[in-house]
Amino acid sequence: MKELLSDPLNIDILRLACSGQGVDVNISELSTLLGKHRNTIQSRFESLIQHEIIDHPFLPFQWIMNELPLFVIEKINLPRNAKTNLWIELDPNILAAFFVKEEEYNTLMIELHQDIYNYQVWKERIIGENQILLKDGFDHIPSEPYYLSTKAIIKNRPESAFDDFKDNFHRGYHPKVNGLNLDDIAIDLLEALLSGKGIHINPNSLAKSLNVHRKTIQRRLEMLLDEKIVLPPTCRFPRIWTPPDYFLVISLLEIRKNKNRIAKLLTDDSHITMLFKANVGRYNLLSFNSFYRMDDYLAWEEEYDQRFPDTFGAVKNFYLSPAMTFAINQQYVSLEYLNALKEKVRGKELMKTMQ
Repeated sequence: MKELLSDPLNIDILRLACSGQGVDVNISELSTLLGKHRNTIQSRFESLIQHEIIDHPFLPFQWIMNELPLFVIEKINLPRNAKTNLWIELDPNILAAFFVKEEEYNTLMIELHQDIYNYQVWKERIIGENQILLKDGFDHIPSEPYYLSTKAIIKNRPESAFDDFKDNFHRGYHPKVNGLNLDDIAIDLLEALLSGKGIHINPNSLAKSLNVHRKTIQRRLEMLLDEKIVLPPTCRFPRIWTPPDYFLVISLLEIRKNKNRIAKLLTDDSHITMLFKANVGRYNLLSFNSFYRMDDYLAWEEEYDQRFPDTFGAVKNFYLSPAMTFAINQQYVSLEYLNALKEKVRGKELMKTMQ
């Protein structure tokens, strides 16, 4: 595995494909699949992109979860100013940030790190390099982190939230999303794109960009996919874990009994897009949940309580509305990691030439 990510060409292929370059949507294939004219499909696809209902297709860099296996959800008290905003947008470890107000904290951040030591070094560097301005009277950044391991992920299927989105559309809850009037064709197309249908890697495009033979690119891509360095090409919602206009509820759960059975049920539940085994105080599971209305979440939570009495203990929720979302860039952390890896490999090659 290390050999694959020590090869400069492989890194260049990943940098392009994970940013969406050389990853194409085949409108004709989708037209045949959905039984609609290609112009109709083209128009709907462009509208879904323009109204930010879905992101452009790309290859998810799955291996980032192995390279940065410490998944941190952190309540933090940050100064609200342009410098802080820029730091959040550009820091290579921050996956997402939300405005919250809980106790002394005003921000919830989701981060990926190599380990706890590197997380601590990262926090010290933020202050040492004056990347943000500390609040008056503070020589540290007040925060409360929850540590999780990517190795403890039970479910990671961002596309599963579409099932509830589709049901709610047919119930008439949101005929318009982000200013776009949806119809059955747009919904069917969205379902296809989220499952990766009609999306392909274009080795000719990558070969041209990298000045390498097409067959070489094809062979390298097959190895990267076979080893699960990347996942097959797909589209995702811009907020990753939930569709536009939906709440993201992050829940710490205390499961008192039948933990494996409950974990299996939660894994099969389409509202849950990500599920971890956890060891955070009394909580032993953590879930990312997608709901259109808060009433829907409360009814869902109550249903589980009724079905499994004395099973669910304490629950700690973070309710994150679309308006509370400051920044989510699902590929930024991956691309920054790949850029740093490219520089590292280049440095090693330079040292060899000097010896």
